[in-house]
Amino acid sequence: MITSSILARSLVITLLQHVLATPYRWPNSSLPVNSTICNSTLSLCNLNGTTGTSNPSSAPGIYKCTEVYPTDLTVLNGRYPNYNTGHLHQAKQFFMLRLQLLGDGEIATRVQFSGLPLNTSNTTCRLEFVLPDTRLQRIRGPNPSFNVYQVEREVDSIATWNTYEGNSDDAELFGTVNGEPRALERTRSVGGVAAINETNCNETLSFQMGMKYESPSVPNYWEFSNVMPPAWPVQGFRIVYGC
Repeated sequence: MITSSILARSLVITLLQHVLATPYRWPNSSLPVNSTICNSTLSLCNLNGTTGTSNPSSAPGIYKCTEVYPTDLTVLNGRYPNYNTGHLHQAKQFFMLRLQLLGDGEIATRVQFSGLPLNTSNTTCRLEFVLPDTRLQRIRGPNPSFNVYQVEREVDSIATWNTYEGNSDDAELFGTVNGEPRALERTRSVGGVAAINETNCNETLSFQMGMKYESPSVPNYWEFSNVMPPAWPVQGFRIVYGC
């Protein structure tokens, strides 16, 4: 009787050792089989590239996420409505928005991406905004929220204030970034990336951005440099597709 009990106990221990040594994906795993490993709150993409595109290493059963950073940012200044000989301030990766009163020194910015999938690929492109490092931006005013408009522009085409879509009363809004302090704090608490909106991919995508609200007392103002990998910290706008 005692010998049988000892043998049974040994068999149970052997089986438990085998089960615990076998790899198994637990039901509450934080990374399901078909999940995305590069998204708004979890960046595991390969950031060692030298171009505006960042790709993670492929793995079976995991969607492949691609990040593309702007090829050009152009500042549009209402005080120079027809300036078409180059970039204001000689800046090609600088973002600046300002609005106090309409028609009084308003500043907008065009953000352009190229090298994206063709529109025949049926691929969806998501425009994301990586909040800038608080030490590397200048933000002022009671509510520096801004509107985003999608526009059709040729790659490297001249952008002027007179071509700013926000000047039109019937401009179609693509999205809005909430610049209120509490909204920014909430976004930073979940990874610091705001997904603005999605659209069909096209080889070139262009967006114009301008302040949403007037502020007679203190202008609503926001400026920073768009930074892409391998530079750090990454901040500003990017297109994400494939996941």
